[in-house]
Amino acid sequence: TTAGGYWEFYFDESGGNFSGVLDTNTTCAYGDANFTASSTGDKVHCVVTADEAATSTQVVVTDVTNPSSDGYYKIGVGLYDASDVLIERVDVMVYIINDVLMTATVDSTLQFTINGINTNTTVNNIDCTATSTSETLPFGTLVVNATSTVCQRLNVITNADDGYTVTVEQDHEMLSDAGSNINSFNNAITGSGTTTAETWQPPLNTLDEEHTYGHMGLTSDDQDLNSLGSYNDFYNSGDALYVGLSGTDPMPIMHHDGPSDGTTTSIGQANVAYSTQVASLQEAGDYESMLTYICTPTY
Repeated sequence: TTAGGYWEFYFDESGGNFSGVLDTNTTCAYGDANFTASSTGDKVHCVVTADEAATSTQVVVTDVTNPSSDGYYKIGVGLYDASDVLIERVDVMVYIINDVLMTATVDSTLQFTINGINTNTTVNNIDCTATSTSETLPFGTLVVNATSTVCQRLNVITNADDGYTVTVEQDHEMLSDAGSNINSFNNAITGSGTTTAETWQPPLNTLDEEHTYGHMGLTSDDQDLNSLGSYNDFYNSGDALYVGLSGTDPMPIMHHDGPSDGTTTSIGQANVAYSTQVASLQEAGDYESMLTYICTPTY
């Protein structure tokens, strides 16, 4: 290619074919300073500034928009001398096809189990004083001014992208057949248990204030609950912190913000302890209530 000659690359822009052909997007003859790029319409020229011997080289034209429909298209490549006389020409055939969409599906999984805990277990340094099952939390006969604690273990396996939250709620506070109740922690009137975790306090046992005769609260050893924002961290500086149940609102007791394996503490496993203490004024009777756990994954 003699000085003043050029290579021409022709992209047909008619009828919605190629577009965006510019000399500013073109690099002529990598590593060779004897070329400059220019463009006219849908043509790019690589102009030789000094005689160039035949060799193998590469021209790169970027940011060209391909035709929008499938089919065969031509890109013309020509060699011209300084007088614009065509010396050689070849057509490069291009076939445009649609993109290939790759898809896959992963089924969602969620396994939530509740297990009993024996008496030789502690939760947040609180001893479990009675053996529980997956369906029962038997405090047994309560001793005045002594705290009784029963515990359960919760396990969650899920591949939910944003994890899960486990809550517990109570149908009502522990009631006797006579209608007396063991209120929710902490010395709270019926239906208004303490929702902000605090250290265990004994019932005040104030005469004629029935909500002070005894109470029940819970603590969890899950350390990821604070990532929910305003929810409780039940274990602060080695002290167990308790909340009460209002009888209507679910209480978050276990959480993770990604997939969980069902065994790792604060990710797929947590222990929950329920403690109760009555004072001398607590009415005699057999008390019971029903707890409901709900595990909600977030995808």
